[in-house]
Amino acid sequence: MTLEELLILATIISGLVAIIQLLEYIFTRNIPWLARLLMHGSRWVKRKLGLKKIPPGQRFLVLNFSSHLILPKQQQAIQKLLDWTTSEVIDARLGNVPETGNFVAALVNHIEKIDLLPNDWQTSQMVVMPAGYAPAWSVLLAELHGRLGYFPDVVRLRPAPTHADEKFEVAEVISLREIRGEARGKR
Repeated sequence: MTLEELLILATIISGLVAIIQLLEYIFTRNIPWLARLLMHGSRWVKRKLGLKKIPPGQRFLVLNFSSHLILPKQQQAIQKLLDWTTSEVIDARLGNVPETGNFVAALVNHIEKIDLLPNDWQTSQMVVMPAGYAPAWSVLLAELHGRLGYFPDVVRLRPAPTHADEKFEVAEVISLREIRGEARGKR
């Protein structure tokens, strides 16, 4: 091999190493950002091309643990934010949680009353309207994580403008999985 050929080979190898290092940096430093970009980008493409179809037996569930009904406009806003064509609201409102006796068992029993089979917990797409009582919501969230295998998305409401028909509107759907993933990177 001539000196010129060796220089060309060294240039190609150093270029490949630089590209590999750049890709490694992009993917290790920006995983949450790239994941959000890919997720929202794929939703946008599916929505624009009309590719999003509901598989047979697929359910889109809104579990309502709050003490208020989910109103039709709120349900439509949730569907739009999640790019769902339809959704089914399951009211699992807590009401009065017993403060005496076994607090955790009472809340787990409350989830047991939700008419979902183990397969439904695993295959349905789900978003949750949280309970307002923090200790109860903590237990419910832990139980949901155990059944689903991941944290569910959570609906956040905010006061609606004064001229609106409803007192509260859907502000956003918070992805607890993304928050957990970003926090794991801070270990």
